[in-house]
Amino acid sequence: MLGDFPLSGKIVAITGGGSGIGLSFLQHALALNAKVLIGDIKLTPAAEKLISSRQTKTNAFAKCDVRKWNQLEDLIEKAKEIYGDVPDVYVPCAGLFEPPSSSFWDDAEQDTNNYDCVSLNISHPLKFTRMALRALVARRKKGVVLLISSIAGLNGVYAKPLYAATKHAIVGFVKSMGAAEEQFGVKIVGICPGITDTPIWDNEEEFMASLLAAGMGKVELERITEAMVNLVQKGEYTGGTVFLESAEGTNVVFEGIEKGDGKGWDAEKVPGAGRIGELMERERERGGKI
Repeated sequence: MLGDFPLSGKIVAITGGGSGIGLSFLQHALALNAKVLIGDIKLTPAAEKLISSRQTKTNAFAKCDVRKWNQLEDLIEKAKEIYGDVPDVYVPCAGLFEPPSSSFWDDAEQDTNNYDCVSLNISHPLKFTRMALRALVARRKKGVVLLISSIAGLNGVYAKPLYAATKHAIVGFVKSMGAAEEQFGVKIVGICPGITDTPIWDNEEEFMASLLAAGMGKVELERITEAMVNLVQKGEYTGGTVFLESAEGTNVVFEGIEKGDGKGWDAEKVPGAGRIGELMERERERGGKI
């Protein structure tokens, strides 16, 4: 099992780190002496100011369109180039709400093969997790993958069903990946934030007002970030753990695998785990290559 995993000295790769929840987590990681690599389309002025204000080599930016998997892979290579190793912590934070351009109800994407909302919110975090496993196992290195769902991933949202569906998918994925901690030393966890003032709500003021009027409360960004830090650092939150950080408080909505009491995960009893171990061992022998 991974145990406690202090961020100090760790390499953190984060997509969508230029604003919102990602930027807030970045600030905490830097304050805890982590080394950070941000992958984003561009940085907000606040992110640029933060990076330029730090004189030590603890932060870097790489332009990254997370829908392009070669650019996600490049983030890992960039970390090796800048910091001398693959990242220890992976936070696929880039996401899309449900704008008219990628919407179930407006449905403006008839001539494409996919919804952008699905590509950003499901395909990107799942692929980045697979890349993380490949990179960490090849180096025989322990690490953490922290995925961002939403309170919408636990409830239904009639006006934004595509977004809700993508966030349900993330919850299901995290719950499925708990055993990776004991098998490979890679802890995969998730958080479901409530309504938080971030750029994802830009142009959605009317919808937010309707949610607040219906009785939902806002969550301070600081609380979301602190919960994320706890999920990464504290060994008590094992692989598969899912947090809900809502206006009512912090709740563990799904507990990770048990540890240290003889009741933990047993590789011989998890269907398919033997084959997964063989696949990862072959990847390790190839140096993390497919």
